[in-house]
Amino acid sequence: MASAFYVWSRSKRSKQESEAHVTVLQGQLESLRKQMMELHTGAIGMGQRLQAVEGAMQQINDRQQELTMQDPERRLYSRAAKMVELGADLDEVMSECELPKAEAELLISLRKGRS
Repeated sequence: MASAFYVWSRSKRSKQESEAHVTVLQGQLESLRKQMMELHTGAIGMGQRLQAVEGAMQQINDRQQELTMQDPERRLYSRAAKMVELGADLDEVMSECELPKAEAELLISLRKGRS
C-alpha cells in the first residue's frame, strides 16, 4: 500500500510539474504571437510608406520629363543622348539633332564615359 501511495504521489507531482511547464510554454507562445503581430503591423506600415515614396518619385520623374520636353533645346539634347545610348554615331547625332560637331562629340564621350 505504501508503494502504491508513493507511485500515486510521484505521479501527482509529475502531473503538476507538467501542467506548470505547459503554462509557461503557453505564456511564451502568447508572447511570441504578440511579437509576430507587431512585426506584421510594422511590415505593413513600411510597405505603405514605401509605396507612397515610390509614388512621389514617379510624380517627380514625370514632372522632370515634362519640364525637359518643354524646353526645345533640352529636348534635342535628350533625343541626342537617347540616340547615343542606342548606338548612333557622330554623323547621325549631328544631322538628326542639329548639333554642332563639338557638342555631339562631347555628348558621345560623356555617354561612353558612363558606360
